[in-house]
Formats: sequence, structure tokens, C-alpha cells
Amino acid sequence: MRFRIKLAFLFLILIQCLSTERALSQGNRFASGEKLTYAVYYYLMGVWVPAGEVSFSVRDTLYKGKDCFRFQGSGKTHKRYDWFYKVRDVYQAISDKDDLKPYLFKRNVNEGDFYFYEDCLFDHKHESIYSVSKVKQEPVVVDTSELMVNSFDVLTMIYYARNLDFSKYQIDQKIPIRMFIDGETFDLYIRYNGVENYDHDQLGEIECYTFSPLLVKGTLFKEGERMKVYVTKDSNQIPVYVDSEIRVGSIRAQLTDFEGLSKSFGE
Repeated sequence: MRFRIKLAFLFLILIQCLSTERALSQGNRFASGEKLTYAVYYYLMGVWVPAGEVSFSVRDTLYKGKDCFRFQGSGKTHKRYDWFYKVRDVYQAISDKDDLKPYLFKRNVNEGDFYFYEDCLFDHKHESIYSVSKVKQEPVVVDTSELMVNSFDVLTMIYYARNLDFSKYQIDQKIPIRMFIDGETFDLYIRYNGVENYDHDQLGEIECYTFSPLLVKGTLFKEGERMKVYVTKDSNQIPVYVDSEIRVGSIRAQLTDFEGLSKSFGE
């Protein structure tokens, strides 16, 4: 059975509720130097297989004289599975340090015999997104898309969402999210499920906010609210665990390592 451990999948499932409201006035829940690492497991023939790893990091950078963050996400399969389906993906984004307004987004996807490159420029003055992309041996595609209000690339969205206040939402409340990916803007939502404890393999019980995002039917996901995300109920609000059905089987991800948090874990 052929399957993909896609980095894009982890980006989507680790989104923590991008609202059309402003982020918390207290500032960012992360800082330059933070790095989060996750183990990815695939349910295959009755067994959870440790198939790959994904990491996210934050650095300071300058973009056109502005103080910005450079976000990076990278995903890979374990070497013992490379013969079956090798994955080496890298995503990057540059966003304003004050409001996380996205400026640049790049992704370099290498999965099996599939190769995809995309480079997006967010022009807020002209409300446009200019993109250059290439799939395998096909010609380069240059495109322009409308930049809608409160739209984020999938990587910046993860960090923007961590600044939101989950405590103000009611159980079963739908929270709107807006994401630009693959030349389209999607208006979706997540359903807030309340507070639960998650029993982490190394960290023990962790009090978490939980939610289920509305998924778009595609090559990996089934349509609907078939995913559950656990986010720490602390000053960092980092995802610690995700569990989801996919079109064939199930997949899950668990936080395995962290460094450079702006606050102590659990504070």
C-alpha cells in the first residue's frame, strides 16, 4: 500500500484557529530560536508505524528594512522507509513581526518521484499574491491571485493562531479560518471542543484546548470534521498531539522535542 507522509498535512492539522479577529495584544506566544519537533505515525495493517518527522522553527530576519520572522518547516520520512516512499519537504515564510502579515512564502516538495516548487509574494498594497510554481518537468507557471483580508499562508497561519485566546470561545463554537494555498483562498472553520487532558508519552498529563477543523476533500483527507487537535493550555499554546482519519487508514503526530520557548512549558 502506497502512502504519503506529507509536510503539508502537518501544517494543516497543526493550525490552531485563525480567526478574523485581531491577535492578543499581549504579543507573540513564541520567539526567535523556538523549535518544535513531531513524530508522525501511520496506521498500517493494525499497527502504528513511526514513519517520519516534522519540525518547525522561528528566526529573526529583515525584509525590506522591516523586522520580521522567518518561519521554516521541514518534513522527512525515516531513512528505513526511503526505499518505499522518500519525503524531503521544506516550507519557508517571512512575516511581519508585529502583526504576522505574510510577505513571502516558499515550498520545495520532494515526495517519491514527485517534485513541486512554489514561490509566493504577498503584495498588500495592491491586494495581490504573485506566484511562480513548477511541477516536475512541466513548464513554469506564473500567476496572480487576489489577496483577501486576513489571508495567511499555511505556515504563517500556525504562528498567528497561537496568539489567539481560546478561553473566550464556547464549546461547539465555530471559529472561521482563511488560508491561501495552491492559488486559492479557502474560508473554513474549526469547532472548539473544550479542555481535555492529554497523556503524553514523555511529559505525562498535559491540560489542553482541543478542536476539530473542517477539512476539504482531497487526495489525503476525507471531507468533514474527522480530526482532533490538542494544544497546550499555557502561555505557549503549542500543538502536542493530532489524530485524524485519512482516505486510507489513520495518521497521528506527537510532539517529541522543543527548545527556545518564550515561556517555560506549562507556564
